[in-house]
Amino acid sequence: MKKFWIVFIILAVIVGGGFGFMWYVLRGLEEHTTVAGGVLVWRVEGGLPEERDESFWGQVRDGGEATFSETLFALMRAADDKRITGLVMDVRAADMDWAKLEELRGAVTAFREKGKPVVAYLESGFTQDYALATAAGRIVLAPEANLMVLGLSAEMAFLKDTLAKLGMEADFVHVGAYKSAPERMTRSSASEANREMVESIVGDQFDALLDMLAEGRNADHEQAVRWIDQGLFDGPGAVAAGLADTLMYYEDMIDAEFPDDDVTFLEDYLLESPAQAGGARKVAMVFVTGVIMPGESRNDNLQGKIAGSESIIEDLQAAADDESVDAVILRVDSPGGSALASDLIWHEIAELRKDKPVIVSMSGLAASGGYYVACLGDSIFADTGTLTGSIGVFAGKMNRQEMYRKIGVNREFVTRGENALLFSDEGVFTETQRELFQGQMDGFYERFLAKVADGRRMTRDQVHEIAQGRVWTGRQGVQRGLVDDLGGLRRSLVATKRLLGVDPDARITVLTYGEPMSLFERMLLRSLREGGVARLAARAGLDNPAAGWGPAAQTVDLLAGGLARVLRDDGTLAAAAMLDGRPLALMPVSIRVR
Repeated sequence: MKKFWIVFIILAVIVGGGFGFMWYVLRGLEEHTTVAGGVLVWRVEGGLPEERDESFWGQVRDGGEATFSETLFALMRAADDKRITGLVMDVRAADMDWAKLEELRGAVTAFREKGKPVVAYLESGFTQDYALATAAGRIVLAPEANLMVLGLSAEMAFLKDTLAKLGMEADFVHVGAYKSAPERMTRSSASEANREMVESIVGDQFDALLDMLAEGRNADHEQAVRWIDQGLFDGPGAVAAGLADTLMYYEDMIDAEFPDDDVTFLEDYLLESPAQAGGARKVAMVFVTGVIMPGESRNDNLQGKIAGSESIIEDLQAAADDESVDAVILRVDSPGGSALASDLIWHEIAELRKDKPVIVSMSGLAASGGYYVACLGDSIFADTGTLTGSIGVFAGKMNRQEMYRKIGVNREFVTRGENALLFSDEGVFTETQRELFQGQMDGFYERFLAKVADGRRMTRDQVHEIAQGRVWTGRQGVQRGLVDDLGGLRRSLVATKRLLGVDPDARITVLTYGEPMSLFERMLLRSLREGGVARLAARAGLDNPAAGWGPAAQTVDLLAGGLARVLRDDGTLAAAAMLDGRPLALMPVSIRVR
């Protein structure tokens, strides 16, 4: 037994010492990591989240995936980096919203304007993949590539009949003709106002798509429409039609386009910590990402990303208390959520603005509660494809009387007070209750209008005319005064510099409150994901370990791309947790443009 413990201690020292030595070496590498330069290869894959999931399992399943801002800033840095001679976009799956795609196209265009060649390579691609690729100077397809430029569609799903089969009935009160979020559960098809709004959004984004294709391929809109109407192209057909320049395998493309250049992968370029002095001025970037709810920010396998009011307020207070921070960029990517949580964040922004300017940068979504928290910004910027506005409110409950009868549950209630069962799932609202509830919703809507009017320097009636729950694109928002100008993070940074009296080309320090990942953490997590975790997931029957863990996560993953993903992405699943009468400032319809 004594020998066993001696051997055990020796092995523990060896293993522990080995890990310690590896940690020491990697920490040293982190301080001195450099790249060779040459052509920068960016493998475009995934959705590029605004924020990193800092939970253990979140980091393992993401494998150290770069965030959107990290990727954008890396492309901006590479454009000015004399070691970087060109860019290859290896487009696999640009699974991101149109606002992010537009901003990345802008970064690629800026890269080309520095006189550096950009080549896009696709083995296959759908509309979004190709739209991003058109920012390149040359497009190369694999010899047997399939290109599917299919146009746009918006999916609207209605659950009234499904709920009826389950013995449930949704009962909602809302303000605004276009505040159609409850329609998903109260109707079997879209209302006229809902369809009008969605038609307008899809039409505007289709025009933006035509602009991308025409500008990128030096064609007119009529030609772009013909490409989309044909839709399906093989490699030779795409080259003949003018959508691509040539056909080559990947290695041949690298050799032909960049014969004498070293290769640096973007994921390695991100690990480099260049020895450059920070800017004299410091700007904090605070994120509002996901469905806005009370409590702490978190990632939920069923509900998706939650923007917790407590966490966001802590970040805003940290920026306010930091005397070295000169301004704050509020980065919003949210369909809205809890009216209360949105108002708490709004109040903290109002307090912050007493001492420091706040510039709002809208990502794919800044609607309803997402616009509520944004409306105070000294300047508000959105991309063309941003969905914003949706100034309105709704609330309600689910009547499950019939469901309980179907499963044999008999319930009895002993109550005191006329409204003891106001938010019970036993029955719908009475007319008196509905009038009371409607009055509260009307009151919140008026306060919402007043806040927007104050922030945007408009009258109440001017805001009401463009409010009523209607969602607008970024371009439509500029036309109606909800947004100051088009542009993403880069545009917001320039505006911030001007506001601070700094030259637009000068460097500034951008501070975020998420914990940055070290080189060691990135390498370890990538190794875990590509190695042991991937094998563990395969044994568990999970084809996609990034989808999450546990039966609930597996169920969502099986339905991803379908109804479950739609309900999660637009906040419906998160809102279901608040169907107890709390007012919801949530985007009225799920719009996933493909």
